[in-house]
This record gives sequence, C-alpha cells and structure tokens, in this order.
Amino acid sequence: MLRNIESVGARLIGLFVPKVEASAGCAYMCYASCWQCNYNSCIQYTNCSIKCL
Repeated sequence: MLRNIESVGARLIGLFVPKVEASAGCAYMCYASCWQCNYNSCIQYTNCSIKCL
C-alpha cells in the first residue's frame, strides 16, 4: 500500500515539477563582430555575459 502511495506521489510531482538537466560545462557562441566590443570578435556565454577577444 505504501509503495502505491509513493508511486502516485512521484507521478504527481512529475506533473507539476519540470525536469531539469544540468551540465558542468558552459556553452558559448563565438562571433566575429560584436558591437559591445567595438566590432571586434567576442564570446557570448549562456549566462549572457560577453568576453571581448
């Protein structure tokens, strides 16, 4: 009986809580021309920070 309650609870949680996949790496995009870097090359990270090269 307890296992049935646990499985129902797990299914309910699955309906209301989205699954999140996390990775240790940081994805980025490289651009040849960024206006933030005075039109030089840059890297834009997933957290929206820009690094000029």
